[in-house]
Amino acid sequence: MAENNTSAKNDINNSSDVNNNKKKPLSLGARIGITIAVVILLIGIAWLIYYIVDYMKGQADYDKINQDYANINTGKWYDMCDVNIAELKLKNQDTRGWLFFENEEISYPIVQGADDEKYLNTSFNGDNLRAGSIFLEALNKGDFSDKNSIIYGHNMRDQSMFGRLQQYKYEDGYYKDHLYFQVITGDKKYRFKVFSYNDVSDTSDVYTISFASDRTFVDFIKQLKQISQVNIDVPDVSDPDATEDEKIIQNYKKLATLSTCTSRDDMRFVVVGTLVGEYDNVNKQVIYDSEDI
Repeated sequence: MAENNTSAKNDINNSSDVNNNKKKPLSLGARIGITIAVVILLIGIAWLIYYIVDYMKGQADYDKINQDYANINTGKWYDMCDVNIAELKLKNQDTRGWLFFENEEISYPIVQGADDEKYLNTSFNGDNLRAGSIFLEALNKGDFSDKNSIIYGHNMRDQSMFGRLQQYKYEDGYYKDHLYFQVITGDKKYRFKVFSYNDVSDTSDVYTISFASDRTFVDFIKQLKQISQVNIDVPDVSDPDATEDEKIIQNYKKLATLSTCTSRDDMRFVVVGTLVGEYDNVNKQVIYDSEDI
């Protein structure tokens, strides 16, 4: 009888152990927390895939545009890049020209919208892309005849668009091998030499397009040289007896300012070039080349 009682107790204890080993169901709060975490993870993965696909499409589209409309060569600066601007305009009537760096992978069509919002996230082909387009300031003249033409582009993480411009800021000596870029239109090729670059406020005077007087323009150039990370000389084509201010006016005939975003919403990084060469695309002749003077 005692043995039976002992056996019964053991069975009860074993049954109790089994019950104790059973996992307790998750509380409602815990289940909700896990569900939220999984949803956030899936959303993050979806956004990552979206960004990768978006970057790849942007790069592929602009590579195709380069292949179809631009011909990169060697030789004199005005022979380095030939672009079929007329055909580009048939593709997109907002085409104003082409931006080409002589020693860097920056080669894109330039468009211009009625405002500066249109092409922020719209590609040359009209697609919605984070890379957007390289575009001319809406207030600028479309033929680049203003004293200062401002060209915008995104600072893309994959180094496309204006992503490579940041190397001026972070890579010592980078500017020495990347001094020249061109703006190519249907009838002209303009060659610019970089002479100033740095971070500026998004409301900086750097974004001035036209100037009320020579005095105002001289002060503007002095400011650009003062804020630049490095001091870069430009060809001196001024008259031998010119004053300091006259030298500035004669040596800085026309500017092109390349502007891109930074990690701060209120700051931009700009690279400014002065005109050092002009080529007639129609008659195939050099109009101006300060490097050969």
